[in-house]
Amino acid sequence: MNIVFCGKGGVGKSTISSIYAMEFSKDKKTLIISIDQDHSLSIIFNKEIGNEIKEIKKNLYAIELDAQKIANNYINEVLENLESILNKKAFESVKNYSKFLLNSNIALNTAIIYGIYKIPKDFDIIIIDTPPSHQFISFLTTLFNLPKNLEIILKIYENWKNISENWADKNLKNYESLKQKHEIALDVQNFFKNSYYYIIINPQKVVIEVSYKLEEFLKSYKLNIKGIILNKFKHIL
Repeated sequence: MNIVFCGKGGVGKSTISSIYAMEFSKDKKTLIISIDQDHSLSIIFNKEIGNEIKEIKKNLYAIELDAQKIANNYINEVLENLESILNKKAFESVKNYSKFLLNSNIALNTAIIYGIYKIPKDFDIIIIDTPPSHQFISFLTTLFNLPKNLEIILKIYENWKNISENWADKNLKNYESLKQKHEIALDVQNFFKNSYYYIIINPQKVVIEVSYKLEEFLKSYKLNIKGIILNKFKHIL
């Protein structure tokens, strides 16, 4: 079972995700994944977690995906593929542009997609601790658009093959790589389609307004919203 806790920043998503993970881990093998780049799990569990799966206690595991690191590796892989088909001047132009692309939302979102794909799914419960709603909406938008964009590129390759089989054969490695990326995107898309969503809110008006927009967005992709959790906790000094 996959569970996604989402909502506006500061409503307690990481805390609630951790509480549920602790409860589930009493009798189920549970993994909590933070895709919020402002990670909180290491602080909550008082244990350095990072970009590799760490055991917190029996049946409970956690990982804080490092999108920047994954994006850097991904872009280097793309550049390696492009170097064989572009002339030197064009490649240098793309290489320079990639430095700006590295910090873009699309690059970071795509990195998270590939990061999630590589995580073993042999857990009874997988919990996703998400970033603030506007960033999570950006992530889901990338996730649901990526397969469509890759399909367009794959068709271009297939058309090239029809025109010039020799040229296509030279670029077979790139074509196969794109096919694999397309399969990865679909796999992670299905993961989120088959997840249960809980929106975390508190009594503040702005939080409720943002949550309505998030709810409508999730419904637009026919995602399974199971409920809204009201977090009324206040820290009093």
